[in-house]
Amino acid sequence: MRCRRFALLLVLYSLTTFAAERPSQNPTSASIARQRFNQVFVKVIMPVTERTPKQDGPVVESWVAQQLTQLGGAEYFAVTDWVPVCDGLLSDDEFDNRVWSGQLVGKKSGNFCPVGGDLPERKDGRVLVLVGGWDPGGGHEAKVTLADEPGTRAVEPVLPSSARGKRKAIPGEKPLAYVAVLIGPPPR
Repeated sequence: MRCRRFALLLVLYSLTTFAAERPSQNPTSASIARQRFNQVFVKVIMPVTERTPKQDGPVVESWVAQQLTQLGGAEYFAVTDWVPVCDGLLSDDEFDNRVWSGQLVGKKSGNFCPVGGDLPERKDGRVLVLVGGWDPGGGHEAKVTLADEPGTRAVEPVLPSSARGKRKAIPGEKPLAYVAVLIGPPPR
């Protein structure tokens, strides 16, 4: 019994010594860049309408509720939790930027088309966040530019976009949805 234990300890010691002596791999420039980028999270919030009756869902944080009230949203509910949006600037990165499937709980067919997110630009300490979809042409979007610093946050309405790419509000009509955006620290 003692011989087995001694032999096992000798093998484990040899393996750990061998593993400790192996040179580590140098980080690639892409992995270094990924470590420096702050993370961006979005949450989709729907106003209560005939088409979107109130349902249970993820919690709507107090700061989001306060901004929704300022934007004129009376009743609303969240359809997603905080979803990370991957940075499309990292071209070698495999990512799926689907933010929401477009389905409401308890509905068998999709109420909306899938919604996706993108970070098309980071420069001068700012990040541009686009969240679009909701209909077949992708003609509804929320476009938010924020300081690229952890803790920065905003809530924007999802509005139809015109042919020139500028969003426009239709007087008297509620936004199709709202998007809350939160900047988090870089991943470890």
